[in-house]
Amino acid sequence: MKRITIPVDTDLLIAEWADREMKSPGGGKALLFERPIVDGTTSEFPVAINTMGSRRRMALALQVSDIADIAQEIQLILKAKPPTDLREGWSLLKQGIHLLHARPKHVRDAACQEVVHEIEKHSTPDTQRPTLNDFTLRDLPILKCWPKDGGRFITLANVHTRDPETGTRNVGIYRMQIYDERTMGMHWQLHKVGARHGKRYYERGERMPVAVTLGGDPVYTPRRCQTVWTNFFSLGSCEGNQSSSSAAKRSISMCRQT
Repeated sequence: MKRITIPVDTDLLIAEWADREMKSPGGGKALLFERPIVDGTTSEFPVAINTMGSRRRMALALQVSDIADIAQEIQLILKAKPPTDLREGWSLLKQGIHLLHARPKHVRDAACQEVVHEIEKHSTPDTQRPTLNDFTLRDLPILKCWPKDGGRFITLANVHTRDPETGTRNVGIYRMQIYDERTMGMHWQLHKVGARHGKRYYERGERMPVAVTLGGDPVYTPRRCQTVWTNFFSLGSCEGNQSSSSAAKRSISMCRQT
C-alpha cells in the first residue's frame, strides 16, 4: 500500500491517480490518501482506493490462498449430493461445519457506532427555517471520478434494504449521487433486488427505509456483486471463514455491519 500524505482533491484528481495505478502491472498498489480535499477543505476522513485491485489483495480479503478456492467452495455447496462412501461423507461433513459460520451474530455494541455524526434538520427561533447541524454529506470525501459526471458519486457502498412483505434482507452496490448536504439520489436498475423492494414499498404507499454503510470487513466488498444467495451476510460469512456481526441500526429498523 502507498500512503499519500500530500493534500489531493476529491474532484477528479484522486480518481485519475487511482486509474493510473490500477492500470499498472499486477493491478498496482492500494492507495491511502490521508488528506483528501473536499471543496477546498481537508476532510477528516482518509480515502482508501484500489484495495481490491489485485488477485493477491482479493485473496487476503477473502482469507484464502487463491481466489479460485472460493469458486470451488461454492460449487461444492451448490452441487452437494448424498454421499456414497465414507470419504464423500467426511467431505460433506466438513462443508456442513464450514456453513455453521454462515449465520450472522448480533452484537450490542459495534465499532462502527463508536463515533456518531447526525445529519438532521433543526429550526432556529428567529427564522423558523430548517438549518443543518455541523456535519453534512459534504464532509465525506466522496469522489467525482469523470469530467462529465453529474457530481460526486458513492460507487462502492453497502445499500441495505428489506422486503416489506417477507422481511428478506438484501445488500447491493448501487451508485448514489450527492445532491446537497443531506440528500442523495439512488440509481438501481429494474432487475435489481433493491429496486424490487422499492417497487413493493411504492405499491403499499409506504416510505422505504434504506441503510448505507461504507467500509466494513473486506470480505463484504466482493460479495455485494454476488447473486448466488439472497442472504448477503450468510454468503459473506461463509467465505470469510467466520461469522459476520451486525448491530441494531440507530435510525431505522435494520441491521448494520460492524
